[in-house]
Amino acid sequence: MTEHNRGIITLFAKGRVGVLKGGAIAVANKSGRCPDCCPCKPYVLARKTTNSSDPVFDLTPYQGKGIATKNNTVWRLLERGAGLNYGNGKVSREGELLNLPNSFRTNYSYDGFMELQLGCTDKNGNSIWP
Repeated sequence: MTEHNRGIITLFAKGRVGVLKGGAIAVANKSGRCPDCCPCKPYVLARKTTNSSDPVFDLTPYQGKGIATKNNTVWRLLERGAGLNYGNGKVSREGELLNLPNSFRTNYSYDGFMELQLGCTDKNGNSIWP
């Protein structure tokens, strides 16, 4: 048994099984890689309540390289209350939210609970969101 910075890995003659920090179990695939050892975690990068008195969500602090973690692959701008998507895109290998606009401006008077979310892509190409 070998302690690793991501948990404990046990090597067997035909492969390996690991217990990750937090107790999750990971199994190596046929090629010997452990896709669950460095999992992508969807999360909310920023939140802002917009309305007629505060209509702009400034997104410029979230532009540039190094914003997302290396495993996040997609982003979206979501109004949480109604589940409306106001934009989405991909994340570069350098952690840049590609094509993220400078801002979001609401035209509504009621509160819009905006979230800038970072997601993951599963092995079937589906996006996983927080």
